[in-house]
Order: sequence, then structure tokens, then C-alpha cells
Amino acid sequence: MKILGVRFGHDAAAALVIDGKIVADAAEERFTRIKNDTSFPIHSIEYCLRAGGIDSEELDCIALPSKIIQPEVFIFFHVPENNKYTYLKKEQSKARHFLKRLLPYDNGPSLPVLPLYQKPFKLSDSCIIHLCEHHLAHAASAAFTAGLGNQKALVVTMDGRGDGTSVAIWRLEKNRLTLLKQYGGQGSLGWFYANATEAMGWRHGSDEWKLMGLAPYGKESPGALKGFYPEYENGYLILPHDYGEFGRWNDHGANHYHGKDSETLSMFVDNLGAENFAAEVQRVAEEQAFNIILPWLAKEKVVHLCCAGGFFLNVKFNQKLWYKKLLETQWIYPNPGDSGIAAGAALHAYYTINPNVLPHRLDTMYFGPEYTDDYIMNVLNERGLRYRKSMDVAKETARYLTENYVVGWFQGRMESGPRALGNRSILMSPLKAENKDIINAKVKYREAFRPFCPSMLYEYASDYLVDSREEQFMVTSFAVKEDMKGRIPAVVHKDGTARPQMVKRELNKLYYDLIMEFGKMTGEYAILNTSFNVKGEPIVCHPREAIRCFFDTGLDVLVIGNFIIEKPALEK
Repeated sequence: MKILGVRFGHDAAAALVIDGKIVADAAEERFTRIKNDTSFPIHSIEYCLRAGGIDSEELDCIALPSKIIQPEVFIFFHVPENNKYTYLKKEQSKARHFLKRLLPYDNGPSLPVLPLYQKPFKLSDSCIIHLCEHHLAHAASAAFTAGLGNQKALVVTMDGRGDGTSVAIWRLEKNRLTLLKQYGGQGSLGWFYANATEAMGWRHGSDEWKLMGLAPYGKESPGALKGFYPEYENGYLILPHDYGEFGRWNDHGANHYHGKDSETLSMFVDNLGAENFAAEVQRVAEEQAFNIILPWLAKEKVVHLCCAGGFFLNVKFNQKLWYKKLLETQWIYPNPGDSGIAAGAALHAYYTINPNVLPHRLDTMYFGPEYTDDYIMNVLNERGLRYRKSMDVAKETARYLTENYVVGWFQGRMESGPRALGNRSILMSPLKAENKDIINAKVKYREAFRPFCPSMLYEYASDYLVDSREEQFMVTSFAVKEDMKGRIPAVVHKDGTARPQMVKRELNKLYYDLIMEFGKMTGEYAILNTSFNVKGEPIVCHPREAIRCFFDTGLDVLVIGNFIIEKPALEK
């Protein structure tokens, strides 16, 4: 069964699920190079079909993470007439104001009109359209990738707001999701965090992790921000917060948002100081999220928790929840933001149709494009670049790292989601504290306080981390052991934590071998890993973007496939 999930809106994306398995998944921003691109994900769809080796007429289902069918669906997909009017009839009771725009003979002034050279994707007469509302798609992304079998679990989804919901609590039992409680925008902790992010002068819906990274540098001020966020008690919303309407500016295909609270909160930034403001925002978010999740774990009497939604990119909260020692399983879908609900909707469609099939644990996020050595060599030759081919790229790269060079590392299939996991990465030795400042200043061009993460061999993780669990996807931080902080200082944050990727050889042999070689040379089986991009740009996807980033930054070496390019200053 072939199901295409399509997310249209903020963080547009597409994902292809075949027989319950994700085979391709990519955000539109990776192809258009527009961060958080909202465009209809044509490039992502084309990629997913290529990666799956199918054409659109072979699809059994289009899964949409929405309560309604956006009218653009009938423009970019050629839906058979009988199916089209069936869907229109179903949609009429849900969204009457959309009906006129949905009619095929009335595109309306606000809808795109395709030129002849952009053909709609054809669908077969038997292809169905599956609607899966926003938070249900988030819930499905976590529930159907956790690999819990028939074990009962709590599923929590939290974000700004999607399809009218900001917080939802679900029961997962016998492969079925049951909604227990949900709250609308007045219960949104995501919006509180986003308003605080804007108050800092950063971008709502994109830069929240900056605030999270700054928080350990400040001191909390309990009560200082009361009145700017909703309050929860015993799992229920007891004090809603009216956020008002959010302004929106679409800048070259990406949305920027404005919340009215951010104007007042900016004065708190001045009064408290940026670091202390960030610390208090983080404290509030943790406190209120605990007030939601912990009581529901007790009510449901479960030790297995699955999470999704942009709130769960907060790795500090995820860490503190794990350290409560209440859980046997803490699973955060590795792409928890809105680009992940394309896959979530597709998975929900599959397991709705096949409810007795038990899903397996997701063990990889390498669902993006890849390029052969022959393709890469042609790209390099076309640009007249000097390069050499390596016979042992892992060992040679490890040697560059021991010499403290900054390496661009471009290998295999691109990662899906916000984290670079060793295929589209910038690498450096973690052994010198100043390396964090070097990369922030000369490569990433971003704030000096922002931390970097370690990729470490799975077998050695317990040597570095306190009470950790398996973490392959950098979605939870852990405390670093005291005797290790000075050994890998470039990847230890101000609060003594690290957000690791634990690398298994069977899942990424080349990257594993690189870290192993570095370990043999230095005694430390961990390296500094950050995403292959500069601030404000998407992670690189294509070899040409890797080359551009290499020459436009302070990177010293580019290792792309089995080829190595050095900056002229390094060339022998």
C-alpha cells in the first residue's frame, strides 16, 4: 500500500509510506532553500515519488494532516471527477465557506493557476484522500514509530496551535489512539514560548531553541511572567490565556508571526536581562508541561510515553522529564514539528486501514536524497574544483579532526527533521572548549552562547552521560559526567549537559567508523556535530549547496562522498 502524506503550510513537506514504512520524507525548504517554506510541496512530492520508484497514479492514498481539504489539493493533484465531488460533499458540512473555492471551474483570485509546464500529479480512480487533523497526525507520528507493540501508552502532543488545538492527550492501546483531553489556543504553551522568542528579537516558530540555549546562563524569577501564559493543575487547564490574534507576514514564501504579548514581554527582557528572562521562560514552560503530563501518566497508570509537536524540541524539558524516573519508555518523534505531520498523516492512514499490523520502532531518519560518487564527481568537475579521491575517507577525516580543522561532511541520504545526524554535518574535535566559539563565529555566523552537540558511539554513551537512555536523534539532553566535562568541553553546555546522537554501526557504518577512528587517535569516542548550514538557511541537500557553503564560510575541508577538497591554505 502506497500512501503519500502532504503537509501544506508552515514547514511544508511530503512523505511516502509504503506498507507502513517511511521510505522518503523531506521538507520543501531543503529544495527551495527558503527556511520554513510554506509553498505547496511540489519538490518534496516529486522527490518522494522518485525515491519510492513510483508515479503518482500508483498511489493508493493521499493523506492530509488537516480537518479540511485545502483547495490547492485539487489544483496540484488531478483528482478524478467522481472522487472530487465525493470529497466536496463530505467537506461541505465541515467547511461550507471553502466550498466555492473547491469547485474545479472556479479557481478564484487567491488560488494558483498552473502554467502548461507544471502538470498536476495524476491520481487513479481508486486513490482515496485521508483527512487526519493536525494533532492526530502529530500523535500518529509518535505512536506508530515507538515500536511499543500492544503495550498501553500515553501520547502527548503540544505546539502553538493546529486545527484549533494546542495540547492534546491520547491513550494508545492495541494500536489505536483515543483522545482523552484537548485544549485550544488559550491553553498553548507553544505560543507563550514563541511570544517570548519574539520579545528577544528572534523569529517566532523558528528560533525558540535560541531562547532555550540561552536559559542556562540566567537565573529564574518565579512569578515575574505570570499573566502571560496559561496555567495547568492536575492535568487540566485552570487559567486560560487570551493571546489575541497573531499577525502574519509572508516573506518570500515563509511566514513570520507577531503576537501582541511580545511587545510587553520585550520590556521584561530589558528589566530582567536577556539571560534571566530566558531562564524564567524555560522554568515556566517546564513547570506547566509537568502539570499537564505527570498527572495524566498517573491517571492512566502507564510507564510508556510518546510525544510529538514542536514543544518537544525542548530538549531540556525532555531531559528533566526523563530524570523524574517515572518512565520505561520516553519516545519523542525525531521530527516533532509541523514538517513531521506529513509522515504522521500517512502513518495514520495506513494503520487506520490496517489496525492489526503492529508498527516497528523507527531506527533511522535518513529519508532524504542521496547522490552517487559519479554524480558528485561531475558536479566538482563542472565547477573546475581541485579535489582528490580518498581510499579511506573515515580515517582521513578523523585525522583532519585531530588536527583541529573544521570539516564539512556530506554523505548518503539527507536526514529528515531538524537535526543533522552525520550525513549533512559540520564536524570538529570536541577536545578544545574554544572550538564552540570558532564554529559559531567563522562558520555558522550565529550567537556565541549557542551550544553544539556530540555524536558518540552507542557503546560508549554511558561513559560520558549520567542515567541516559538510548538517544539516536538528538531530541533529549543528559547530564555529562563530571570527569568527562573537561575531556569533551566543546560539546558540553553551560549547565553541564549535552544533547547526544548515539551512533550504531548497523545504521550508519561510515559515520560510526569515522568516530571510531577519531577515538583510536584521541581516546575520545565522540565528535562535535552540527548541521551543515549557516544561520537562517536550511540544511544543505544537494552537492552544489555543500560546495557553496564550504567556500562561503570558514570551513577548512569538505568531504563529499569519497572526495576531499581542502581550502588553498591547507593544500600541500
